[in-house]
Amino acid sequence: MLAKPEVFEFLTRSAAPCARLVSEVTESPESQAAVTALKDEARRAGIDMEGDAFERALLRSAAAEFEPRIASLPIYESVRKLLADEYRFYTGPSRGTPLETGSYLFVTACKTISLRRFPAGPMDWEVSGFPRSWLLKASKLDLPRLAWFLAARTGGFRPMFFMHVARRPKNRGLLLEKEVLKAYYRMARSLELQPSIKAILASAWFHDPAAVSENPHLEWLNRPYLKEGGIIVTAGPAPADAGFMEHNADRKQQFESGRLQYQLAVALWPRSAAIDWARRHPELEGAIQ
Repeated sequence: MLAKPEVFEFLTRSAAPCARLVSEVTESPESQAAVTALKDEARRAGIDMEGDAFERALLRSAAAEFEPRIASLPIYESVRKLLADEYRFYTGPSRGTPLETGSYLFVTACKTISLRRFPAGPMDWEVSGFPRSWLLKASKLDLPRLAWFLAARTGGFRPMFFMHVARRPKNRGLLLEKEVLKAYYRMARSLELQPSIKAILASAWFHDPAAVSENPHLEWLNRPYLKEGGIIVTAGPAPADAGFMEHNADRKQQFESGRLQYQLAVALWPRSAAIDWARRHPELEGAIQ
């Protein structure tokens, strides 16, 4: 279902403010309050809305402000093409996946449209940094090694590319070695174009060495950190909502019975190591084209 014309007309009266609203959206409910208020205003104006028609119209309006900037971004060319695909996905017809205010997908959409989150395949990234509070979560055995790594190998705490799992169904590519390596290649080539970025950073249960040993398909997700100049350290138990139980009844049963407890792990890949790896794998360039 396309966003109803009257919804889009209502929002295009003020495209720049719509772009500002979208650029301010984060995971925080407070950051989405202004969007909710605008949606309420549209309802009071008598505009009939169904499903995520309002959100998609808002994103279409904001996209008009941001899309012209894509051509000049310092990102690998195939990331530019993937970004155009994401724009079409978030501003086009509803595809049955909730994109309503308050949902994680809405936050992802706002960050992507406002050029704060970038697609690389089955993974995305946004520019962030290593929170100092994470040092307190590392084990006493890992802390000296992690502190040395941040000082000597990454050269500081920020800025870094922080890796996210992509939206569905793109995240299915995590099961395919070639798709994961292509995503890392895109990130490394984009990192090469942004000299200030210090590293690629991730934090997830699937970087826990125990999870990797029990799930062989996670090996290629961890390869850059384990075999190509990176580091992985554990940082405490993974919470129930960390994602390891999604679509996996066996893991859910084991967790609930106390027989399974994965750790959250922090993974760091310094820019020099990532760029060197990409330069040694020109075959991935051909696979992407």
